[in-house]
Amino acid sequence: MKATKIFVNGEVFTADADGSVAEAIAINGIHIIHVGSTTEVMKLADEQTKTFDLEGSSLLPGFIDAHAHLELYGTNQLGVNCKTTESIEELQAKLRSAAEQTPEGEWVRGWGYNQNHLSEKRHLTKYDLDNVSKSHPIIVVRTCGHISCVNSKALELAGLTNETPDPPGGTFHKKNGELSGLLLEAAHMNIFQLADYSEEEVMQGLEIASDDFLKHGITSVHDAGGYGTKHIRYLQKAVTENKIKQRVYALYGSLYESPSMVEAGIESGIVTGLGDHRFKVGPAKVFIDGSSSGPTCKMREAYTSHPEDSGILYMDQQALTDSLGAAHRLGWQITAHAMGDEAVEMLLHTIEESLTSQPRDDHRHRLEHSGFTPDDLLQKVKTTRSIPIPNPAFLYEFGDGYLNDYGDRVRYMFPLRSFVDHQVPFALGSDSPITSANPLLGMYAAMTRKSKSGESVGMEQSISIEEAIRAYTWAGAYASFEENQKGSLETGKLADLVVLDRSILSCHPEELLNTSVDMTVLNGEIAYHK
Repeated sequence: MKATKIFVNGEVFTADADGSVAEAIAINGIHIIHVGSTTEVMKLADEQTKTFDLEGSSLLPGFIDAHAHLELYGTNQLGVNCKTTESIEELQAKLRSAAEQTPEGEWVRGWGYNQNHLSEKRHLTKYDLDNVSKSHPIIVVRTCGHISCVNSKALELAGLTNETPDPPGGTFHKKNGELSGLLLEAAHMNIFQLADYSEEEVMQGLEIASDDFLKHGITSVHDAGGYGTKHIRYLQKAVTENKIKQRVYALYGSLYESPSMVEAGIESGIVTGLGDHRFKVGPAKVFIDGSSSGPTCKMREAYTSHPEDSGILYMDQQALTDSLGAAHRLGWQITAHAMGDEAVEMLLHTIEESLTSQPRDDHRHRLEHSGFTPDDLLQKVKTTRSIPIPNPAFLYEFGDGYLNDYGDRVRYMFPLRSFVDHQVPFALGSDSPITSANPLLGMYAAMTRKSKSGESVGMEQSISIEEAIRAYTWAGAYASFEENQKGSLETGKLADLVVLDRSILSCHPEELLNTSVDMTVLNGEIAYHK
């Protein structure tokens, strides 16, 4: 069999069980047919073969982002980017410009602000946004995706008054008994429904997200959910229409009333694994707690920065076990957003209970984020054979805040070294758009544990570049039961590859911040070329 494409004279990190490094790789159609030396691979070429000289650069398996939100990432690009704003005045100016181009009465949407990075060092209020427009409803979502601020028009549309009680798992922030416009957790998730995008806009956003992810070498995505069952339909439609080019493993969960979403999945009769190598139904997913950077995640002990607060829970232990336990019994893989150590403990208890009531050998139940996993919970992760899905890129963007909010508890935050040493398989995800989708940034943070300002955030939990690559490739495939089809560069597997602009194994960790993707190959075809 002759090759349709060959890549020679490179550093081919296979991410196989031995961490083998080869010089060259040959593919025929959508599959890999040989990995070995340049001399071996050249023998598989004929006049029809396309040959690519890597000139010593790294070629890796296509990256698998094991936790990202494609719809949110894409639709964010249709709104106002507040990620880099340095003051409320600057943020207002951006929103005002958008409002001037938006018909009266239609939503103005912003995303990505971080009160810690604003010169005022505070959250927005409805008065700040009323100053932008009183005739447009306005919502600005914090960078964590768990908190937002809205103006008076939005509160009016939502029917919220000073007497409206807090929803379960959320808070309407008030000052002197009056709604401030700040919405936390479920309060934010609920009102976001009003500001939702049209199907046409969602399709446009998904295409934007897919193209951006290809530029980062991402060939598979474990989509961590949107709002309601329509999100699954949007994903499947976008894959069918090739607006999403990546392979999608769709977590069956919602950012809004997640137990109802799981119940809908159970009632439908489907189960994890339905689909093909382009689109597949993943685990049933619920939300347990809040965000690490808010901070709103549920901790067993109060925040270092706020001794009176330990976070927000969306559901209690019984509700969690009832919801995911029912899914487990019917054959679903199960998972939950579990960031704080109390939430991680709750999810592990549910997994233990589920496996006790109905044992299953190869369940691969997951812990989305597994943000704070101290030694006692690490042992439970191992004994239940659960798979953490941590997000080390958070350490880079939010690390300074973590040191302030959690103190020395950062030593068991996203504890990758502990996972490796205890032989706990884990797959890395970006949780984009909460932070950058770039896997190389995630790898940098996994290796250095440095914040953007250079502060060390639990340095003892750092891992090697080889371990980081495997966690962004093979482990992602394992977490979706697909390690026999992808995730490593081995004969017979799908030809999903990424070519970098340098040798990743020999460069200094700091160079990763400047490393880029030269080419992304998906299904044997060049999907992106710089």
